[in-house]
Amino acid sequence: MTSTTPSLAALLGQTPYFWGEYGPYFHRPPQRRLCCTIHGEGLDLRDRTAAVAIHEAGHAVAAFLLGVHVEAVSLTFTEETRPCGTVTKVEGSNDGIVFEHTKRTVLTVLAAGVAASFWALRETSLDTPERMFFAEAGGAADWAFAQRVMRDNGEGELDPFDFWRHWVIADELLADHRVALAHVAELVIAGPASGDEAAAACGLVNAPPIQRPTT
Repeated sequence: MTSTTPSLAALLGQTPYFWGEYGPYFHRPPQRRLCCTIHGEGLDLRDRTAAVAIHEAGHAVAAFLLGVHVEAVSLTFTEETRPCGTVTKVEGSNDGIVFEHTKRTVLTVLAAGVAASFWALRETSLDTPERMFFAEAGGAADWAFAQRVMRDNGEGELDPFDFWRHWVIADELLADHRVALAHVAELVIAGPASGDEAAAACGLVNAPPIQRPTT
């Protein structure tokens, strides 16, 4: 298989792109007018579901490996009527993650969703430049969450290049656990799963939840 997109390491240092008021993005946004982002991806529902599932699996497996508790992993499907027709929006969630960990752990777990998405697109030869952009755009909430956590932890504003570097760190962390990613993704496609069920499905351990002191 020959990849049509540059590696994460090769992309480091490029000037970030913006898509209207959205960004910064690392991959170049579409240079054509789109009716909607779902049709812009050019994936059917089955492939989009798999893509979202592998993104959520990336977060979960990275959390298991780094000792971060996951309460539940799930997908939701929403039918939306748009000018271009009816589309099914697929969204994923890792619930119950509380970040009282090091900056590296926080950013690696949050970056792991997009890192897993990039790997899956390349693995299935679906990695067009536009799909890589949409995979990154699918992690916009992760980027916003990372910014919020860094501010709450007194780290100040998060440099987007610092977050992007953690895509590479997350990819390296997940490199020996691709089978685990696939197992968790398959489980989540079948229905919501608890963190313990997801960990058991891939042979890893879900860390216990953080116990807050009671007063």
